[in-house]
Amino acid sequence: MAGFAVTPAERLPEWLPFRSPLQGHHPPNPSVKTLPRLVCFLLSPLAVFSAEPPWRELFNGRDLTGWKIVGAHPKAHAAVENGEMVGHMVRGTPEHTFFCTEEKFGDFILEVDAFQTGGFNTGILFRCIDTPAAASVRLHGYQVKIDPAPTRRWTGGIFDDYGKNWLWLQTLEHDERARTAYKFNEWVRFRVEAIGRSLKVWVNGTPTAHLIHDKYTRGYVAFKIHSFAATGNPAQERNLIRFRNVRVITENPASFAQPMDLPAREADPAQKILPKP
Repeated sequence: MAGFAVTPAERLPEWLPFRSPLQGHHPPNPSVKTLPRLVCFLLSPLAVFSAEPPWRELFNGRDLTGWKIVGAHPKAHAAVENGEMVGHMVRGTPEHTFFCTEEKFGDFILEVDAFQTGGFNTGILFRCIDTPAAASVRLHGYQVKIDPAPTRRWTGGIFDDYGKNWLWLQTLEHDERARTAYKFNEWVRFRVEAIGRSLKVWVNGTPTAHLIHDKYTRGYVAFKIHSFAATGNPAQERNLIRFRNVRVITENPASFAQPMDLPAREADPAQKILPKP
């Protein structure tokens, strides 16, 4: 039986499985060739896409939708001005006044810009709770200090703020890098991560606190305007605190937590409960 020859034009592509000429010619199946390439692409680093953080704006820049002003009467000045939350002390206010969210938060990541002018005593409270009517202030909770003292400079430290007393949980006493992160009379970016017992703070991208604590587990976010005696210096009423760009992650925040080179520490045992003047 005479054989037959296959011309070069009739030869099957090398990537196709062997097929006898007696089986007839079938058009090539593109998926046979492209499937291995697709698998390699999907497994390559180029195919790994980072999810965008699910930030949610807490302040719309127009009014206090989603917020309330908390404090005993009379209250300090707290209003929206030029797209910012603006507060200043008012003489004769017996308690702190707060910009306070209506929503409560458990685990979350918060970012906010703050601008302090003058010696303004303020802070960012989180996981804070309502207090009984007999309490000396309407909210208790963790507070990230915005320190007006140019010599101490503990902005970014955390203390437990509860009425007539407070307790520093983590200071910046021995951390010069953290103490110099905050700049007076400039916009400063704060980041707070509260995930389980882990509480982390950055000021302008610099780590300032990494606390392990669980006294407060769920509550409001609030910005504080300090109480002010009726006999106080009226010039201090011109000192302002301004907040803007307030946003939060509450959807799986642990997935978007940032690494921090500060070691996690329990509350500083050397700190004592201090009465407020």
